[in-house]
Amino acid sequence: MYGNPPFDLYEAIYTTRSMRRLKPDPVPAEIIVKVIEAATMGPSGSNRQPWIFVVVREKENKDFIAVRYRQAWERYLKPGAREILAKAPDSPQGRILKSARYLAEHIAECPVLIFACVKKYTDLRRAGTPMYNALFPAIQNLCLAARGYGLGTSITSLHSMFAAEIDAHLGVPPEYANMVLIPMGYPKGRWARPERKPALAVTFWERWGERRDGIPD
Repeated sequence: MYGNPPFDLYEAIYTTRSMRRLKPDPVPAEIIVKVIEAATMGPSGSNRQPWIFVVVREKENKDFIAVRYRQAWERYLKPGAREILAKAPDSPQGRILKSARYLAEHIAECPVLIFACVKKYTDLRRAGTPMYNALFPAIQNLCLAARGYGLGTSITSLHSMFAAEIDAHLGVPPEYANMVLIPMGYPKGRWARPERKPALAVTFWERWGERRDGIPD
């Protein structure tokens, strides 16, 4: 059984970025379980733990999903995005679009597809609404844990354009929402810190709009 890898928390946080170009090399089932275990350590209201993770590795299932994911990508790709790919493929946005296109064209080759599903509320006020707040901390935990094992991940919801077909194929019951697809595998690219705005540029102190030149005492 695989133990937890030695890894600096901040190194994982700062270098876990979307890795859409993945090798087809298989990922041991024990590691898949470990990253899902990390996901389950995320917080949830009243400790409901409303998540279910559907792991897809068999070729037949991946091919079924891939056909629909590619169709969803073609629907998603707006004229403006097509123009960027044609005229400015090496711009920051162009590189992101090329990476997303690669995933759409090669998703069947990913060794692991993880569908993150979450239970829907049943009370009168929120009936049918997915328990979003619990799911996304769990997904971030999963991606960070995968990084610790040298596995790349990305977060996508394009499959939801074909939710009825994919949910029926995977057997997802109607009381759950199949919210997020996480392709996972050993990356072809390199780990790096993504470009981000400085923390002080996105921080207000005491009230909206109040900035400081530096960090307050």
